[in-house]
Amino acid sequence: MATVTEEVIAAIRERILDGEFAPGAHLHEAALAAKFGVSRTPIRDALRILGNEDLLIYHPNRGYFVRAVELSDVLDSYDVRGALEGLACRTAAENGLSDAHVEGFKGLLARGDEIFLSPTWGATEQAAWRELNSEFHLLLLEAAHNRHLGPIMRQIRFFPRIFDSRLEPTSDFFQEVHTRNQRLRSHHDHIHIVDAMIRREGARAEALMREHVYANRELLRQGIEAAEREGEDRQAK
Repeated sequence: MATVTEEVIAAIRERILDGEFAPGAHLHEAALAAKFGVSRTPIRDALRILGNEDLLIYHPNRGYFVRAVELSDVLDSYDVRGALEGLACRTAAENGLSDAHVEGFKGLLARGDEIFLSPTWGATEQAAWRELNSEFHLLLLEAAHNRHLGPIMRQIRFFPRIFDSRLEPTSDFFQEVHTRNQRLRSHHDHIHIVDAMIRREGARAEALMREHVYANRELLRQGIEAAEREGEDRQAK
């Protein structure tokens, strides 16, 4: 069962990611304690932890403020993801996957095959892919047997959503950018990455993952920049 502090952390984090606590907002301990009906102690602990996650910035004698995130921060986070997940792939490949991890990856790839056999690409298929993709990357971190990777990766994954709520994976914008064909490309990437890890080809596995993350980085960048141009054109008219 979650502690009061853990519940407060989750609640504040969600409000930051949803934009209720906007970039630059000053989070007052007393106001948050009243809002969530708790004492100031769990609020203080939560703010400190969320500061460590880089969601908040602490200013001495002023307190905690919600971090502002720029597009460059989002793109940088993808660069870090590529490096770290590439490291995870190389480590897992060179150390050798356990039988359980091999079966886990093969099961996920089989589920991916089933998803893309569907003639449609609606909400059901999109949700199934999001779940599968999340499981794939979590299993990869587990297979690397490096306890430092998980916390860092969870932190990095927050940045796109803070930058723009459209980057929430369930948003219409995100689905328009990540089309069926783009998701199918990602599935094929997964197949090649798993093959390299099973063959214990560490350098190849790392390179494939880096390229996989970079392709998604560029897809997102192009989508955001196109949306910004459209907005500017509408304003000009």
